[in-house]
Amino acid sequence: MGDCCSKGSRGRECCSNEKCGSSCYSNHDESCREEDEEEHEEFTHHLIEAADCAWMEVLKDKIKEHILATQGDRMAELAKIVSEANNQRWKHKMEKKQGCMSFREKLCRFFEQYKK
Repeated sequence: MGDCCSKGSRGRECCSNEKCGSSCYSNHDESCREEDEEEHEEFTHHLIEAADCAWMEVLKDKIKEHILATQGDRMAELAKIVSEANNQRWKHKMEKKQGCMSFREKLCRFFEQYKK
């Protein structure tokens, strides 16, 4: 990256990009600089997107705080109801699966008797 920070870089700061090497800026390769500009624009766009996401996360956290402060007891009750219902659903689902597996095993044993 030697020439990246030299006068050939035309005042640009050093970057970790491999394209930002001595052949790029010291030779004033126009196509290389265009690709570099596109990468910087893309990086800028990603930073703006990250800021938008962070803003939404902060907003969501504040909304959660408000809900808990104003509806904490009701949310705890609702969470309990939903959690218990989900637990029952999975319990029945697993019992049904176990019943199916038991049925399959019985069928396999039945048909294995006729192989012998």
